Amino acid sequence: MLALLSSFANKKTTILVVVLLLWLAIPAASWAETDIKISVSDPDKKDQADYIGTTVNKVLDTPTVSFGENRVLGTLRITGKEGIDTPIKPGNKVKVSLPVGLSYMQVPNAQNYKNYVQWPEKVDGLKNQIVDGSDIPGVKFIAGTPRSITVEIGNVDYTGKTLALDFVFNKENFSTVRVTKLIEVAEDYKRHPNEGVTRLEFAKMLADVTVPFSSSASLTEEEQHLVEKFTDLPALTTRDKKNLSRLVKSGIIAGYPGGLFKPDKNITRAEAAVMVGRILPESKKKAVFKDNIPAWALESINNAKVYGLVVGYPDGTFRPDQLITKSEAVEILQRVLESYAN
Repeated sequence: MLALLSSFANKKTTILVVVLLLWLAIPAASWAETDIKISVSDPDKKDQADYIGTTVNKVLDTPTVSFGENRVLGTLRITGKEGIDTPIKPGNKVKVSLPVGLSYMQVPNAQNYKNYVQWPEKVDGLKNQIVDGSDIPGVKFIAGTPRSITVEIGNVDYTGKTLALDFVFNKENFSTVRVTKLIEVAEDYKRHPNEGVTRLEFAKMLADVTVPFSSSASLTEEEQHLVEKFTDLPALTTRDKKNLSRLVKSGIIAGYPGGLFKPDKNITRAEAAVMVGRILPESKKKAVFKDNIPAWALESINNAKVYGLVVGYPDGTFRPDQLITKSEAVEILQRVLESYAN
């Protein structure tokens, strides 16, 4: 159902639309040159690479995007290819997905999905083929996650002269998004999935996906330097000092005896799970792993597992002393980010 064939530029940002990808550039003024790739797919088509499709995706607006929450992205419109009178039919499905490092403010569901997808009655004076029927909506909700929505075409009026299905990212606290610095490292980590992650790298990324969205009180001037209690840390930016100090104050990160953090030491699965497990309230449920979990980590790992922030292996083990890989780190951090949307 879907194919993309257009590209253009304006003064604020460059947008490139190619097969299954929408590119939104984050300008340098908002901390880094980064692309946001929004994928559009037909979940009923297993081999998207070979699927030609009958529609074209267009970007209607190109706002400047920065890190933070309730960020507005451009509207993505799906319209029919030129020369095709009936590009869609009832039952066709569309899935739109945000990249790792982003999350909707709230998970789409059957009650709120019209804050994420719209089908205007007319476009440039022409009647839209997607219309609400007497007992069926023009578009039906199928599924939603913190970073995706899947819908199905419900009703089509073929007397309409145009097709317009708009995926919007502008409804505050619904389809607006949280944008984090995790997006900057996700692509690199994807290229080196089995490499390790240092304790400092993981702590900084954890701060990036939690501190901007935390409801806790701001730090006092003195508390902004709490992280400096670790004597072996390298020079940190003011921003990293504040973010890490907040994690120290909250008891999320801790070091070793003697005031050491061991920033260059690769982090274990237990250490990473303990950090994220301390973010949410203690659960009364208990997770069970077949291997032995160290006593110092047991409660927090249990919490992280119950809340779905970490998972074990198919054989029922957790392997707490195993070094975490970059692919595992990204998955855990994305789950932490998405927990704010649930």
